[in-house]
Amino acid sequence: MNIGIDGNEANLTQRVGAGQYAFHLLTELAKLPSNNIFHIYLKNKPLSDLPAESANWHYHIFGPPKLWTRFALPFHLYFSKIKLDLFFSPSHYSPLFSPFPTVPTIHDLGYLDRPQDFNAKDIHQLINWTKQSLHRAKHIIAVSQFTKNELVRIYKLEPQKISIVPNGVADPPEINNPSIVLSKFNIRQPYFIDVGTLKPNKNLPFLISAFAKFHHQNPKFQLVIAGKKGWLFDEVFSTVKKEQIESAVIFTDYISETEKWNLLKNAQALVIPSTYEGFGIPAIESQKIGTPVIASGIPAFREVLDDTAILVNPHDQASLLQAFEEVQKPKIRQKLIVNGLKRSAIYSWVNSAKSLIQAFNTI
Repeated sequence: MNIGIDGNEANLTQRVGAGQYAFHLLTELAKLPSNNIFHIYLKNKPLSDLPAESANWHYHIFGPPKLWTRFALPFHLYFSKIKLDLFFSPSHYSPLFSPFPTVPTIHDLGYLDRPQDFNAKDIHQLINWTKQSLHRAKHIIAVSQFTKNELVRIYKLEPQKISIVPNGVADPPEINNPSIVLSKFNIRQPYFIDVGTLKPNKNLPFLISAFAKFHHQNPKFQLVIAGKKGWLFDEVFSTVKKEQIESAVIFTDYISETEKWNLLKNAQALVIPSTYEGFGIPAIESQKIGTPVIASGIPAFREVLDDTAILVNPHDQASLLQAFEEVQKPKIRQKLIVNGLKRSAIYSWVNSAKSLIQAFNTI
């Protein structure tokens, strides 16, 4: 097959969420032995860590970059001499129009669950552009069974039109001299950590308020919030001031992959009390490196983590406070670590890439 791919989500120096998904899928697709020819479409030159060009891996770079998927990409596809069998987007947005079958990826539909958590421009784009992509799609990729169920329920799509290609987890690097990373951010042990972009669905004010109550009885603990600022995050910082625990809460902003793995490895637990997620990569990464997970009991986490994490009510602080205490008990902690390692082994980017090719073959 001649397979076209929008590679822009992968071609970022700071990859989170869909960016990680795109980067790791492209990396593994390039390694898989196959007769497929991949054409990767970009608005900027490929970064050095993207797969090198080869006989079956080609980059096509063009602009203008503004509204690239709406105008530059569609026109390029129509007038190019390359005839594709399908065009895959690792994000919600397929080309506005395409002469070839399109396959978008839906990571979650949280914007429909809580539209008030997005600014006006973003929510308009998410709702309308996603709807257009789904309406025109030949096939659709969902990252979890939960997301597939939501697509069927909300958009009345036929289940057979949707394939599940879950996120994977990369192998963690060797952890050397973690004290260097900890000292960089003024972190001392023990600490709990949350990893992810600062945005409303991450439920960080709830986490901070619950941690404040725990901290008053356990002043040796810190809370590390590792991730870049997304949107509507002012309440996160105002909650820290309100609870008067500025010295106990560390904001790292964006962290590198090496820093992320170091911080996860040395944490007491990852705490991820989101109100809505489509998958939850940090939870599996934490398990992969042997750190227990405390997560909200939302559908996606129940699916991805099963019974290998402590699940809490993301609206009940008492539930989270109890989890803070339980995760320190040796027997519970050991069970979480062992079961988490087993669970995380299910998810690999190699398997994700193979599942994606299987989905393409059904079209």
